[in-house]
Amino acid sequence: MEQSLIDIFLEIGERSDWGEHFESPEILRARIECYSSKLMHTYDPHYTVWDFQLQLLKWLNNADSIEDKYLLINSLSYFTFFNRDQCAALYREALYGPTIRWLIDIENYDITDIHLNDRIKKSIRQTFFSAATDSMNISDFRHTCGLSGSPLIWRAYVNKKDTEKEIITKVASCKKDLRDGKYKQIVVLDDFIGSGDQTEGVIDFLGHFQEWRILFIPLLVCPQGNEAIIKHLKDKTYHHISYEPVSVLPWELILSDKRPLDSKPYPRLLAELKAFAEAIHERVIGQNKTTPQKTEYLGYKSNGALFAKFTNCPNNTLPMYHKKSDCWEPLFLRSDR
Repeated sequence: MEQSLIDIFLEIGERSDWGEHFESPEILRARIECYSSKLMHTYDPHYTVWDFQLQLLKWLNNADSIEDKYLLINSLSYFTFFNRDQCAALYREALYGPTIRWLIDIENYDITDIHLNDRIKKSIRQTFFSAATDSMNISDFRHTCGLSGSPLIWRAYVNKKDTEKEIITKVASCKKDLRDGKYKQIVVLDDFIGSGDQTEGVIDFLGHFQEWRILFIPLLVCPQGNEAIIKHLKDKTYHHISYEPVSVLPWELILSDKRPLDSKPYPRLLAELKAFAEAIHERVIGQNKTTPQKTEYLGYKSNGALFAKFTNCPNNTLPMYHKKSDCWEPLFLRSDR
């Protein structure tokens, strides 16, 4: 029997034996109000009018017991969600943090120079800002930061089936555009990186551009993806490519089985959430033939992320948050590209 949010909280409030690892019902109700009105008030892939509380209710009613529903509500305290304003803040941080530090470094600017501001502005004008993948809205980034440029997406040039001749042709075309624009350096941004699989192909393509210094900036990256990129750059010895993410998710918020042995143990609630995700996975993927049965309960490559942004939910996040099937209603329906 489906319950309303009021019914769910009334039943939760009738009990006093909840463990200390659970938030109090009063705090959670206030948090849900905040999510609904300020943090999670918009979500683009929802193809009708988005109502967070209505979608939350549908998601909670997937669970059979009040214990499981309360676990799901509490899990949102550990879930990272970036809305439009937070993404804009990340854009600015990418420009005024890693980018400017890098420009000062490669140009060897004197930070005591009274003309430093003007020199940095000139360097920014000579920098080609671009996206690694199509999930990174480079037009929004440039608009937010007051920049001009081309909406180039490097991932569009990467195809594992390309012959050496096809790669050379693509590289030559890009180089011509960069020379025509008189760009001295390149900044490549990505919004979110999970395992780093897609990123390695982009980095290898950028490896052909030794004529330019390149800075790769993920706005947010899972720790396993961060380690994979650092290792890939070291193995390939791309000395012209630098790497500096804006933010790296901590291992404590990643439910992956691939966590380092010396990582801190999960908070108790996340350990219970992981067990629940595994137990419920059959229902999450359902019987719908359009849903890949190989979907892992911890997400793509068992990354175990707890993350979404207002434009989409990555497949690195646990499927029970984003996968729709004949047996499961998601909280943040994923738009597959």
